[in-house]
Amino acid sequence: MICPKDIYQAHLDKAGQAILDYDFSTVLDMIHYPSFIETDDVTLRIPDRESYLPSIKSLRDNFAKRGVTAFYRICREAVFAHDNPDRIEGIHEVYALSGASPVLDPYLTQMSLILRDRKWLGAGLRSATSNKHWQLVKHPEPIKASPVPETALKETQT
Repeated sequence: MICPKDIYQAHLDKAGQAILDYDFSTVLDMIHYPSFIETDDVTLRIPDRESYLPSIKSLRDNFAKRGVTAFYRICREAVFAHDNPDRIEGIHEVYALSGASPVLDPYLTQMSLILRDRKWLGAGLRSATSNKHWQLVKHPEPIKASPVPETALKETQT
C-alpha cells in the first residue's frame, strides 16, 4: 500500500530542491490552483501560476540574502483524508541552514495535497511563522491573516 507520508515527503523534497535551484516552473507545476498560503500575519490567495511566482521569487531571494545553502522540510505526519483517498493532510517542520548553522528557528507548516491526473499537487499551506521573516508571501495586495473562507478550502479539496 502507498504510504501518505512517503508521498508527502517526496513532494516536499522535490519542491524544496526546485526552490534552491531557482526552478520556479517546477514549483508552479506542483500546485493546484486556486490555492493559498497563510502565515501568522498574512494570507495570500493564489488564483493561478502567475500570481504565485512573485512569492516564490521573493522567498528564494530572501534565501540568497541570508546565505541559505540548505532547505529541509521534514514530514512529521501525513494521512489520507478519511473521506477522500485523493487528498493527503500533513504537517512538516521547516529548516533553513547556512552551512551547518540555522538561519531561522524551525517552524511547522500544515499542507494539503490532492491527486489530479495521477499527480499529487499542493493545495494550500498554513505556516506557523511570520511573513516578515521570510517573505513567503509577496503580492500586490496581501490580505491580513484571517480564517480562510470555507469556499476557498472546498475549492482546494475538489
